[in-house]
Amino acid sequence: MNAEERREKIVEVLEKSKKPIPGNELAKLFNVTRQVIVQDIAILRASGKDILSTSSGYMIESQRQLVIKKVACRHTKEELRDELMTFVECGCKVVDVIVEHPIYGELHGLLMISNSKDVENFLKNLEEKEASLLSELTGGIHLHTIEAINEDAINKAKSILKEKGILLE
Repeated sequence: MNAEERREKIVEVLEKSKKPIPGNELAKLFNVTRQVIVQDIAILRASGKDILSTSSGYMIESQRQLVIKKVACRHTKEELRDELMTFVECGCKVVDVIVEHPIYGELHGLLMISNSKDVENFLKNLEEKEASLLSELTGGIHLHTIEAINEDAINKAKSILKEKGILLE
């Protein structure tokens, strides 16, 4: 299989998957290195493919009819798990985190967290990499883009987060 055929197959695999696929899994599937996959993804993006890179792997965001809302929150690093679990337990997907930086403007971090396993993986990566949260730049204040199949799921999450003192409104 040549590089062009492999890229076509990568797109097919990503389009069929309902969840992100890690680069190392794609590398094993196509018997190449992870770096070759990274290069392939870059070439596919340059050609116009809408491939997202998440902390869980690569995915193509499918055209779905979802309710999408921005939600403003403020919490400490210790409250992060509680915030994310509230969203996913209410049936919401946490698409990203956005902070307003005084020099750079809006900074976005793609999360794509839709279940408790995603939450635990995100927290594990955060701890293992000793990374800082984007919201630490803004005293804990940040936005999330939230997706759900209906507005009730988002409203339920917002209500719970308001009770916990995490929701800003």
